[in-house]
Amino acid sequence: MSLEALAAIAQIVAALAVVITLFYLALQIKQANVQAEVESHRHIWDLLNQWCDLISSSTETAKVVTKGRKSIGELDEAEYLMFEHIHIRLLNTLESWFLQFDKTAKDKAFKTQQMENLKGIAQGYFSYPGTRELWNGFRDHFPAIAHVVDSALGDT
Repeated sequence: MSLEALAAIAQIVAALAVVITLFYLALQIKQANVQAEVESHRHIWDLLNQWCDLISSSTETAKVVTKGRKSIGELDEAEYLMFEHIHIRLLNTLESWFLQFDKTAKDKAFKTQQMENLKGIAQGYFSYPGTRELWNGFRDHFPAIAHVVDSALGDT
């Protein structure tokens, strides 16, 4: 076998090694992207759990939320501030959740499921007279999810 033939074989082997390496790297990147997406979902779910913990860990907070759901006009200044900020926190989480799955998820069934879950939470928390009134005051501050919350409340 000539030196030129050996060089040609070496080039083919090197090219094949590059292709195999690129294929392997593509798989690794795909797996890393899936893991990053799962992690971002876990972060949103952790935020929602923290919000639930906030409401359920204090009788005082639960009483303010219950009272504010009926009518925000019934709340004193301190209670209103607490009620407002609790729900701003929820809206921030819902908006983050929406943007996360809307911009990153490729699977249509997953996106549909996430949208239904988000609407369910919005409907569950903002359908009371007091929270609906609060939402009406904050709608313009949450343009990314305004249509979602409004749809959940039957306002669209």
